[in-house]
Amino acid sequence: MHLRTSLRVLALAVLATTPVFAQQTKAKRVAAPAADAPTAAPAAPAAAPTTIAPGAPIPRDELTPEQKASMKEADRMRGEKARIDAELALADAKRTEELAPLNAEVARLTTERSLRLAKASAEAAALEDERAKLERQAALEAARSGARLTERSNKIRELEAEAKQLQLEAANTIARLSNEIQRFQKEDEARKIASKAKPKYLKDPLVDGVLYISDRRISFNGAVTEQLADYVCTRISFYNNQSSEFPIFIVVDNSPGGSVAAGYQIQKAMAASKAPVHVVVKGFAASMTAVICTLAERSYCYPNTILLHHQASNVVRGNMTVLKEQIDFTNQWFDRLATPVAKKMGITLPEFVKQMYANDSSGDWQAFGDKAKELKWVDNVIERIEETAILDLLPVPVAPPAIMPMPLPQPPTRTEISGVTSRVDDKGRPYFELPALANPFDAWWLYDPQGLYRAR
Repeated sequence: MHLRTSLRVLALAVLATTPVFAQQTKAKRVAAPAADAPTAAPAAPAAAPTTIAPGAPIPRDELTPEQKASMKEADRMRGEKARIDAELALADAKRTEELAPLNAEVARLTTERSLRLAKASAEAAALEDERAKLERQAALEAARSGARLTERSNKIRELEAEAKQLQLEAANTIARLSNEIQRFQKEDEARKIASKAKPKYLKDPLVDGVLYISDRRISFNGAVTEQLADYVCTRISFYNNQSSEFPIFIVVDNSPGGSVAAGYQIQKAMAASKAPVHVVVKGFAASMTAVICTLAERSYCYPNTILLHHQASNVVRGNMTVLKEQIDFTNQWFDRLATPVAKKMGITLPEFVKQMYANDSSGDWQAFGDKAKELKWVDNVIERIEETAILDLLPVPVAPPAIMPMPLPQPPTRTEISGVTSRVDDKGRPYFELPALANPFDAWWLYDPQGLYRAR
C-alpha cells in the first residue's frame, strides 16, 4: 500500500516538471540564431517566437543546467518508477504464488462443500422418505393395534358375560343342591322321628366317610356381623360349660363373609375353646368365613362345596387422614388374618396374594371342595352328613345320659342373628342392608359380585 502511494507521488512530480522543462527548451530554441543566417546582418525584431515541432530531440549540450538537472531528475524518477514497477510486479507475482495454494484450497473446499451439500440433500431426502415410510407403518400398526384391542375388549366382555352366566348357573346349582340337601335332611328327620333316634356324641365324628353332627351345633349363615359373632361366641361358651369332651359344630350353609373384627372374635373364641370346634361348610363360604373354615381345628365340606379367598376390602369415607388410616388398618387386618392361612398352605402371604390373581384376574380365588382340600383350605371332603340332633321339628335339645341337659334358646332367623335386614330399593331390586360397623377401624371382608349387600 505504501509503495503504491510513493509511485503516485513520483508520477505527479514528473507530470508537474514536464511542462516547465518543455517551456524552457522552447524559449532557448527561439532565442538561438539560425545556423545558416549571415552574422553581419542585424537581427530583425521578431513579431512572434518561432515554434519548434514537438517531439524533436534537443542535444544535451544545448540544455541549461536547470534543464539538465530536471532531465536528470526525470531520468532518475523514471528509473525509480521502473524499479518500483518491477518490485510491484515481483510482489504481485509472489502474492499470486502465495495465494495459489490458498485459492486451490478455497476451490477444493468449495467443491467439497458442494459435494457435501449434495450428499446431505440426498441423505435428507432418503431420511424424509424413511420417515414417511415409518409414519405409514406406525399408522398401520396403530390401526392394527386398535383393531386387536377392540377384538380383545369384545372378547373380554364376552368372557365376563360368560363368567356371569356361569356364576348364575353355579348359584342356581348351589341353590338346587341346598334344596336337595334340605329335602334329604327333612327326610332323615322324619325317619329319625319315626325310629325314635337320638343324637350321636362322638369324639371323632367322621366315621367311614360319614360326618355325624350332634346337637352341639351352631348355625352360621349370611353375612358375618357383630350380632352373628355374639351369637356364635355365646354358644361356644355355652357348649364348653356343658361339656368340653365332645366337639362343637359350626355349620355353614352359605356365607359371603363380612366384618373382619367380628370374624376375628369368632376365630379367637374357637381357638380358646376347650372343646374342639369343627366347621362344616355345606354350600358356600367366602372371604372372612373361608378364613374361619381354613383356620378351624378341623373342617369338612362336600366335593361340590365352594370356598373362596380374596383380599380384604373396605368402604372408606372421610378426610384424607381418615382414609389413609382406614386403608392402613384394612391392610393390617388382612396381614394378621391371611398370614396364618398362607402359613397353613405352606407359602408366604405375598405368594398367597400372587396366586389369588394368577388363578383369577379379579383376585377372587374360588375352589370346589376336593381342590380346596389340596390347597389345605379344608381338612376333609365328605360325601355324607348325618344331623343326628334333628329329632323333631321343634328345637327341643336331647342330651345323652352322661351330659347334664341344659335348655337352649330358640335360635332366631338368619336376618335376626346377623342384624342384616332384607330391603327393596327404589327400583324394586331386593338387597341386604348390612348393620353399621361399630369399630371405626373395622372393614368388610365380603364376596358380593352381584351387589346384594349394601353398607348402612
